[in-house]
Amino acid sequence: MTITSLDDAAWDSPWRSRPVGEKVGLSVGLILVALCTPAWPGTLFVSVAAVVAILGCARIRPKVLRQAMSAPIVFLILGGLSVLVSVGTAQATADVWWHGGIFAIGPVSARQAANLAAHGLAGTLALMILALTTPMVDLLTWMRRLRVPDPLLEIASLTYRLIFVLLNTVFTAHEAQKCRLGDAPVGRLNGYRRRLENTAALMGSVGVRAWSRANRLNEGLVNRGFEDSLLTLPIQRVGSWRFKLVTVLVILGSWAACWPIAGRLWR
Repeated sequence: MTITSLDDAAWDSPWRSRPVGEKVGLSVGLILVALCTPAWPGTLFVSVAAVVAILGCARIRPKVLRQAMSAPIVFLILGGLSVLVSVGTAQATADVWWHGGIFAIGPVSARQAANLAAHGLAGTLALMILALTTPMVDLLTWMRRLRVPDPLLEIASLTYRLIFVLLNTVFTAHEAQKCRLGDAPVGRLNGYRRRLENTAALMGSVGVRAWSRANRLNEGLVNRGFEDSLLTLPIQRVGSWRFKLVTVLVILGSWAACWPIAGRLWR
C-alpha cells in the first residue's frame, strides 16, 4: 500500500461529496471513545462501527482497507511485544507464565499488551474513516475555514506535494535501473551485491533530483506571484442531518454501553 493508493481511494470515495466536518466529527468521536473507554467492550464497538462505516457506508474496497492497515498493525504488534515482555528483577513463579533472567511474561503484562493493541487498532480504524474518504486538499481547505494560520497550512500542503515528488523520483530512477539490467550479475559482482550498490546509488541520486524538482516547484510558484497562500476553490457541500444524527447515536451508544465499566475505572 502506497500513499498514492490511499490518496486515490480518498478521491474516488463516495463520501468525498460529504462535508469534511461531518467525517471529522465521526472519526474524532470514535477515536475518543476508543481511547477513553475500557478495551472491552469499548474498542470492539469502535472497531465494528469503523469497519461498517468504511466498507458498508463509504464503500471502500476491503483490499484497500487491508493494505492501509498493514503497516499500522505491524507497529501495534511491535508495541504490544515491548509491553508483553517486562524487564526487571526476578518475580515469583506463580505471578508469571515465563521468565528468563530479568525478562518475564505474566498475566499483568499480557493484559496491558492486549489493551494497548486493542486501543491502537480501534483508534487506527477510526482514523481510517477520515483518511480513506477525505483528500488532503479538502482537509486543508476545511482547516482554513477554521482560521488555522496560513503558514501552518502551507507547510502541510508543501510537505504533501513534495511526498509525491519524492515518490515519482524514486519510481523513475528505479525503472531506469531496471531497464539497464541493474539486477543482473556483472563480472565478479553477483546479483545481490549489485542490487545493494544500485540501491545506494538510488538513494544518493533521489535526494539530488528531489531537491532540484522542489526548487523548480518553488520557482514556478514565485513566477506566478505566490506570496501569501495558495488558495483553492472550495466546493460547496450540503450537510446531512441524518448522517449527523447517526454519528451522535453511534458515539453516545458506545459511551452508554461502556459507561458501567468506565465509571468504575474512573472512580
